[in-house]
Amino acid sequence: MGALNILYDSDNYCVAEFAGSAGIELVDKHSRRSGFLEGPVAARLRLGMAQLAAGDPGEEEVDEFLCRYESLLTNAIHLH
Repeated sequence: MGALNILYDSDNYCVAEFAGSAGIELVDKHSRRSGFLEGPVAARLRLGMAQLAAGDPGEEEVDEFLCRYESLLTNAIHLH
C-alpha cells in the first residue's frame, strides 16, 4: 500500500486516501467507525469536497457534508 494522504482532519472526522488507490477512508472519530469508500461513492465525496474547498468553508460546513456518509461507516475502530 502506498503513502497516506490526509485530505481533511477535524475534531469529528478524518478523510484520507492511499497512493495508488481510488478509494477514500472516512473516519468518524466520535462514533469510532470508519469506511473505505470506492467507485461512484468515493467520486461523489471527492467532488463534494472539491466544491466545498472552492468556497473556503468552515469546519462545521465540511463536517455537516461528511455526516451524510455516516451510514456507510461500518467498521468499528478499536484502540489498543
